[in-house]
Amino acid sequence: MSSSIDNLTDQLDRKRLLQFYEDDTEMMISAMEMFLDEVIPNFLELEKLVEQQDWEALTSLTHQMRPWLGMVGLTLLENKLCDIETMAKQSPNLEIIMISCTNFNENLAQMSSVLKMELAELSNKL
Repeated sequence: MSSSIDNLTDQLDRKRLLQFYEDDTEMMISAMEMFLDEVIPNFLELEKLVEQQDWEALTSLTHQMRPWLGMVGLTLLENKLCDIETMAKQSPNLEIIMISCTNFNENLAQMSSVLKMELAELSNKL
């Protein structure tokens, strides 16, 4: 179990977090808390929009949500969301986009645990 968490922790883009927040740990904590509490529920809309084949709304939501992923160091997921946005714009295929959204949300759930651990560590340093 520990090794899989370590692998997930390695996916946290600390270099990007440093670019965003430098030494402002409180701002980083605030962004992570807001992301976990308020932003993550919006990602659950992705699959619903795909089921409705509302490609315009899906494109809009993915475009809106992408910066949040970068702000909390989830660069790999940010790239995956960008891929979903591109597919919805250029060649919407219900099955492929649904699989991509499902995989995205599964990965987001795993990385949420990593963010919670990171948040606890940052909070202990204050």
